[in-house]
Amino acid sequence: MKDIYISDGPVEVNLQEPDYPVTPQPPYTPEPEQQPQKKKRKKHKFIKKLLRTLVIIFIVVTLIISGTAVISGYTRENLKSNSYISFSELNNNPLVTNILLIGTDDSDGSASRSDTMLMVSLDYIHGKIKLTSFLRDCRVEIPSTGKQMKLNAACVYGGPQLVCDTIEYNFRVDIDHYMKVNFEMFTEIIDAIGGIDVEVTKQEADFINRTTRHTVSSGDSVHLNGAEALVYVRIRKLDSDYMRTFRQRKVVTALLSKMKRSSPLTLLRAVKDIMPLIQTDLNAFEIALLAYKAGFAALFFEIQQMKIPEDNMMTTGYVGSQWVEIPDLDACRKGLYEFIYKNKD
Repeated sequence: MKDIYISDGPVEVNLQEPDYPVTPQPPYTPEPEQQPQKKKRKKHKFIKKLLRTLVIIFIVVTLIISGTAVISGYTRENLKSNSYISFSELNNNPLVTNILLIGTDDSDGSASRSDTMLMVSLDYIHGKIKLTSFLRDCRVEIPSTGKQMKLNAACVYGGPQLVCDTIEYNFRVDIDHYMKVNFEMFTEIIDAIGGIDVEVTKQEADFINRTTRHTVSSGDSVHLNGAEALVYVRIRKLDSDYMRTFRQRKVVTALLSKMKRSSPLTLLRAVKDIMPLIQTDLNAFEIALLAYKAGFAALFFEIQQMKIPEDNMMTTGYVGSQWVEIPDLDACRKGLYEFIYKNKD
């Protein structure tokens, strides 16, 4: 056995590379954790489940609204293409839907005339609901007759179809759909949602209280039931047709505001009540889709309003024995286009 000697001095270490080949070792890489993938899978499953749920809800609600429309027995009459002007001459945009509300008043025997023409434009470009009143005493050409008459006479000669054709022909705006309604609709829907709150001036309240059996207070926010709101929008002899259309737009605005706060069941009940009073070109499925679009707009869009013609777009006077508003059609077309299709504050 050999003796082993341990030196008391420092030990020298040979740092020279060895004279035999050394296989290089790859750098250490930790194996990926499995937990993030599991989380991603769970997230994807949740999204798929949510989408399936939303699709099912959409289908069910669509069927309910469509079924309610069919059962209610509303009147459907198609809106044909305008034969008096080409579509290329009309202002339109696929992201703006124009629905013309044609109001009639059976109580005074003038059901054949369109007492109210209010266009509701759902502007999905700028996120706005735009209400345009067409003055019934506006003197325009009724294209089927080739004669100048009051706008509300169009309904006498050709019903809602000719009303839409006449507005398109004179004002160059495309009307996508129409709804011909009776004023009783205001009573039904307003009562169904529990009334509305509107500003009522002292002059308006005094006029209603003096000329009707209703008693209405004045104030910035007066609660009106359906019958009282109907009396309010039908005020005729207090001031002018301009103010009358302004009151109509106020009621529609208040109605939209109240619908925002109403439950889906309440709204569905209101639809069931008013559908028998409506004539429209929409089929049941289109009514459901319009309900979605209008509902979304009512919740999130700002409401704006105007009348056609505006005061600076017309002259007034008598033609024969009739008092009429004579529009500057170029100014009306330009103003209407800018209001509906542009972002005007």
